Amino acid sequence: MDKETFAEYAVKNTIEDTLQEALDILDADDGKSFEEKREAIIEHLQKHREPVLVDALADLAIADKIGQQNKDEFWRYGEITCPGTSLILRKTDDTDRSGYIALQKEYCIMKSMLAEDAYCDMVWNEHVEPKALMLTIVQDGSYIGYCGIKNTTQTTWEIAVELLPQWTRQGIGYCAITAMMEAIAKRLGVNEFRVRIDPGNKASQKLFEKLGAQPNGISEFLIHDQDSLKKVEEDNLHLIDEDTITLAAKFGVEPRALLSHVLEYTLIYRQ
Repeated sequence: MDKETFAEYAVKNTIEDTLQEALDILDADDGKSFEEKREAIIEHLQKHREPVLVDALADLAIADKIGQQNKDEFWRYGEITCPGTSLILRKTDDTDRSGYIALQKEYCIMKSMLAEDAYCDMVWNEHVEPKALMLTIVQDGSYIGYCGIKNTTQTTWEIAVELLPQWTRQGIGYCAITAMMEAIAKRLGVNEFRVRIDPGNKASQKLFEKLGAQPNGISEFLIHDQDSLKKVEEDNLHLIDEDTITLAAKFGVEPRALLSHVLEYTLIYRQ
């Protein structure tokens, strides 16, 4: 691991330690109200951290608390079976780590980083963090992939799904996501979701449109600086073809915008 990567990981670990300290305050059975505990967290952090991080860290700790509550409530009802199949959606646990890392090696845009154990630990921890509600998809005991919600503390919950290559194009994604949305609607009362898909990923577009997802513009992804976005577009204008123009019209944007953004869908689950 190079010095820059190590430094980033060290910072992340420091933040995680700080978040744990804040969570301990939240979990304390001391009769204090939620707001009183938030103030106590801020006061605690101000003694040890840079003030500019205090509010953000407190909010992250609170988000983790809310996320864990959502996760606990969801799994209180047990695992999920997909009707008409042998697929099971269950709570993610440590036995899924190798399968999940194998998935990342297939699809992650930073594949070279996955050669580092520390980076693998980081992406795995993000997969199982409190605010992430992830469901492991298994069939006859075999790890197939996962589906879930990236962050249950956001206003609109974003769906994530990845399957190992040998399990794609078999209808598994459709069955798993349908079963997941039904369970979330029944267990947590949430039925409106957000989906973001790369413009070049036609298989995912087809899947979510079959599920009822409706185009809702585009979103920035990874790159947020406007000058950088413009440069990416200008460097890749030659990639615009008839499919790009058709897709852009469908989402109500200029074709060049699809070179630097991802597609945004709204998906409402209706029983």
